[in-house]
Amino acid sequence: MSDSGSKEPSGDQREQSDAFQRRLAYGVEVLQELLNLLEQYAPTWYTEEHHRRALRALRDLEESRQLAKSRAARSQKAG
Repeated sequence: MSDSGSKEPSGDQREQSDAFQRRLAYGVEVLQELLNLLEQYAPTWYTEEHHRRALRALRDLEESRQLAKSRAARSQKAG
C-alpha cells in the first residue's frame, strides 16, 4: 500500500527529471558550440555585449543543469 503523501518521486517524475536534465545538457552543449564558432569567426556584428550575454546564458544554463542533477541525486537517494 503506497502513501499518497510521501515525498518519493514516481517513475513518471523521474523520467521527466531525466528528460529535463538531457534537454539542459543539450542546450549547454549547443550554446557552447555556437559561442565557440562566434569566437572563432568573430563576425563584425558580434559585439562584446553579445559575448558577455552568451557567457552569462551559458553559465546560467550550466548552473541549472547542476542544480537539477543534484536534486535528482537527492531524490533517488531518498527513494
